[in-house]
Amino acid sequence: MYIIIAGGGVVGFNIASLLAEEEHEVVVIEKSEPALENIRRQLDVKTIRGNAATPRVLRDAEVGRADLILAVTNSDETNMVTCFLAKELGASRTAARIRNPEYSGYFLAPAKSPLAPRKIVRPKSIGVDIFINPEVEVAKAVMAILSGFYSSPVEQFAGGLVQIREFKVEGAELVDKKLAEIALPKPCVVAAIVRAGGIILPSADEIIQANDSVHLVAHRDFMDELGQIFSPPKRPVKSVVILGGGRVGVLVAEGLVGRGVRVKLIEHDINRSQEIAARLSGAVVLQGDGTNRDFLIEQGVPSADAFVADTENDELDILCCLLAKSLGVPRSLTVVKNPSYVPLAEAAGIDVAGSPPLLAARKIAHFVLSGGAISAALLEGKQLEAVEFVVGPTAHIANKKISQAGLPKEVVAGAIIHNDRVIIPPNDRVVKPEDHVIVISPLSVLHDVEKVFK
Repeated sequence: MYIIIAGGGVVGFNIASLLAEEEHEVVVIEKSEPALENIRRQLDVKTIRGNAATPRVLRDAEVGRADLILAVTNSDETNMVTCFLAKELGASRTAARIRNPEYSGYFLAPAKSPLAPRKIVRPKSIGVDIFINPEVEVAKAVMAILSGFYSSPVEQFAGGLVQIREFKVEGAELVDKKLAEIALPKPCVVAAIVRAGGIILPSADEIIQANDSVHLVAHRDFMDELGQIFSPPKRPVKSVVILGGGRVGVLVAEGLVGRGVRVKLIEHDINRSQEIAARLSGAVVLQGDGTNRDFLIEQGVPSADAFVADTENDELDILCCLLAKSLGVPRSLTVVKNPSYVPLAEAAGIDVAGSPPLLAARKIAHFVLSGGAISAALLEGKQLEAVEFVVGPTAHIANKKISQAGLPKEVVAGAIIHNDRVIIPPNDRVVKPEDHVIVISPLSVLHDVEKVFK
């Protein structure tokens, strides 16, 4: 596919990195020369310096032949104008990063008279096919983690029937055992093992080591029971302290209050804390310093079930989460703006709820896939992608066993869904037209995977 990315900041860079690794033809438009130089130095993509919200720059980028335009600058308005112009100039599909929720729905234009019909203005009316709101996605991930038994996000497929989740190996009895020797109580597939920041596609003879994590594919009804084999469950939270009154912090606070959770939100800026207090009637909003140990103790942080840090400073968030852990808080979560900090936070024992740039990349992942792909999720940063395909009657894999379909050896088949029945592991099941098949693949061989489903 030919894809134009408007905006070369952290979000644009990470999306470009993902798409380049999948061997798409990518052009990045960015006004900042230092940002462009950073992209040129690290990625094999074309770059254009300029304002993407202008027809001349879009024509220079050959917008008329673009399969997809991704407008991900820091300005909602620039992104919408870019998508509108791109559509007018011939682009096939557009996606805009929109952080203001008032833009992402529809609105009614005023009528000429009280009895005249009112025009409904929808996103597609202004040239935007897909809205991307990374902050909303992060807030959803935080709330999903806090309402569950485990401190890792869960990916949903097949309408929620199948889940993929990462579990840390915490049971000493599993260490030095082969995968084949571990008695799992329910059907599942170990899709990957994470070891020292790297990914291992497992075999039955793979030996589990201390500090490993495993990605499991299982029916949603079995996931919690399977998780207990690897990590002890934690009870869903009843009280949460949130550090930072940005978009994510306020969204999480609102969501948790709506679920009956006791919430305290700490914001350093006095004016911002007053704004939030006026908006959040069901939460306690405090103005204070989240790095001050005495202040945190005074506000009852040690008795909280979870601590969520989301200031504008990743390093500060990580330090404050470590401080909360030292005070005895069982769950500490942070939102990481710079994806390169994710391994650092996880190595320090912090639960990373999400990274907006990676979640933005995940949001658009399945829009650049073909072969009947209807859903996709990035696993372990951007090292693996889980994809759900619907098998067409003429697909290469139709009426063949998984083992006969020609999938690359690096690919793990996680599940087949046949007439709403989940088959895990798929083993040598014959794949029928209209079946859904979930596979886990390195990005580098996704093109070969797509061919199997075409």
